[in-house]
Amino acid sequence: MKKNILNVVAVILIIVLTSCTINVNGSSSDSPETIPGSGPIETGSGSLTGRLLYTVFFYDTVSAQNDTPTTQIKVLDLATGDNQVIFNVTGNAWIYSLAVSPDGGELLISYTPPYEQGDEVHTSIFTAPLGQPESMQILFDPPKPSDRYTQAGWSLDGNSIYYVRSNYWERAEDEIFPHYKIFRMAYPDGESEEIIDQGFWPRLSPDGSKLVYVALDAVSGDNKLMISHSDGSNPQEISLTGLPSNKIYDTPVFTPDGQSILFSAPVAVQSYKPNVLDTLFGVDLVEAHSVPSDWWSVSVSGGPVKRLTHLQTIKLIGSMSPDGQHIASLSSDGIFVMDLDGSNLTSVLSDTQASGTLIWIP
Repeated sequence: MKKNILNVVAVILIIVLTSCTINVNGSSSDSPETIPGSGPIETGSGSLTGRLLYTVFFYDTVSAQNDTPTTQIKVLDLATGDNQVIFNVTGNAWIYSLAVSPDGGELLISYTPPYEQGDEVHTSIFTAPLGQPESMQILFDPPKPSDRYTQAGWSLDGNSIYYVRSNYWERAEDEIFPHYKIFRMAYPDGESEEIIDQGFWPRLSPDGSKLVYVALDAVSGDNKLMISHSDGSNPQEISLTGLPSNKIYDTPVFTPDGQSILFSAPVAVQSYKPNVLDTLFGVDLVEAHSVPSDWWSVSVSGGPVKRLTHLQTIKLIGSMSPDGQHIASLSSDGIFVMDLDGSNLTSVLSDTQASGTLIWIP
C-alpha cells in the first residue's frame, strides 16, 4: 500500500515538474555570471588562497521554469573575492554532488538529467572538464532507473573512483532508509566492485590507505562512524567518548596529517523519518539529518571527542584547504573558514542558497 501511494504521488509530481518546456541539455546558454569581489579574503591567521567550488539551490522564479527547484555550480576566488556561476541547471535537472580529480582537470558530477513526462528518471555519475561542466558525459548507465549514484570521489592517483549507490524502492517493510552501498571503480571504464554494505560519505585518508565512512542501520536510522582499509576490508567502528547521546553523524573527513577525523553531529537527539517527498526525490542522509549540528574531532583510533564549533547550523559539509591549514564549511548560512582546531572562524560568504557540495581547489 505504501509503495502504491508513493507511485501515485510520484506521477503527480512528475506531471507538475514537467509541465513546461525544458532545455534538453540541462544547462543555460547564458555567459557565466561573475560578481566582482572586493579583494583577498582573510581570516585571523592570514589571507586565503585558492578557489571554492560549490553548489547552490533555489527556486527559479524568473525563467519559463517558474517555481521549479534548480541548482548552479559556482566558484568563489578567495584571492579576489570574485564569485562566478560556471554552470546553470535548467528545467528539472538536478546536481547532487561534485568531485574534482587530483590533477584538477576533471569533474565527477552526480546528476539527474532533464526528463519529460513519462521518461525514466535516473541519477548517475557524469564526467566533464572542470572548466566545461556543460559538456558532461555519463560515466555508466544505472542498471535500474530507480538507482541513485551519489557522493563520488577520486583516489589519490586518479585511477579509481568511489561512489554510493542507493535505491529507495528496494527497502523491506520495516526499513526506514534504503541500503546505501559504497563501490570502487577503476577509472574510467573498469569494473565496479561493492566494498561496503550499508555505508555512505566515503572519504580517503591523505595517504590513500584508509577510508572513513558512516554506517547506517536501515531500520533504526542509527549511524556509526567507521574506518577501514581503502578496499573496504577490516572495517572498525570509531568509538566516540563524550559526545552527547545521539546516533547521527555526517560528512567525516580526515585531517591532513591523517591522525584525526572531523565530522558533524548535533548536540541533542532529534529523530527523523523520511517523508513522501524525501523518498521520491531520494534526499541524501545529510539532507535528512537537517538538525542543527556542529563540527567535532576525534582520533582515528577513537576516544574522547572535541567540539570545534558552536554554530548549531544544518547541512554541514567540509573541505580541507590545499595547504592543509584550514577547513572550509558549507552550511545553511553560507560558507565559513576556520583553522583545524576551530579557531579563527571567519564567514567568507553569506548565502542561504548554498547547499550540497563544497570543494577547495588551488
